[in-house]
Amino acid sequence: MSLNERIEYLEMKNRHKNKLLPWYKKWWGVVIIIFGLFLLIFIVTAANYIIVQIKDIKGNQASLNQEAEIQKITQAIDGRGENYSLGPINAKVKIVIFSDYACPYCMQAEPVIRSLANQYGDQIRITFRDYPLHMNSIELALAANCAGVQNKFWEMNHLLFNQQDDISKLNEVELSDKLKTMAQELKLNSADFATCLDNKTYLYRLNDDFADAELLGSEGTPTWFINRYKITGYYPEEYFTSIIDGLLAQ
Repeated sequence: MSLNERIEYLEMKNRHKNKLLPWYKKWWGVVIIIFGLFLLIFIVTAANYIIVQIKDIKGNQASLNQEAEIQKITQAIDGRGENYSLGPINAKVKIVIFSDYACPYCMQAEPVIRSLANQYGDQIRITFRDYPLHMNSIELALAANCAGVQNKFWEMNHLLFNQQDDISKLNEVELSDKLKTMAQELKLNSADFATCLDNKTYLYRLNDDFADAELLGSEGTPTWFINRYKITGYYPEEYFTSIIDGLLAQ
């Protein structure tokens, strides 16, 4: 290549210098890159925001589900407002017992319940709920509820446990007659009691109690809940006084 040709080539190259630049070095290429970076930043930021929102929604849903479960368990323990209790509703210590009138361990627990109620008075509230698992349990529980509507629940409760051994030997007809005789002993309105018992008026309460006991994982009777602490079986009075004293001291 001659000198003149080389000079012409260099001049031409200089004139077309911008045209020979890669696209990303040209002004419009730089604009595209900058725009793309902003777009990428926006997409990443938006994606992070969406992920955070999804986590918050899932967290809130989990909290709502947990709260609903706690509320469900609380209702299962406390009952539907139709069970019989000893002590004020605002007592610091609340005891709920799922019991069965045909259960020998529940019979042993009955004097413990009465003693605790007398000993602690307004400091505790004891609620009795039915968990009928044995033969004749349903009829016995219905009798207690039919006496309860005439304000003699605890009196019938005591009689049923006190005469558990004799009652367990009766057939269906004999049992019905026996329960009506017990109602007379308590000076209840015999006709109203008989109608209530024969019609199984309060069977729905037993169904509610039984369903709640199953929901709470009760494995037998008696099952106790002391301020939500679950205890199964019969224990001497001293066991409960130690728990109650500890809760009252908190």
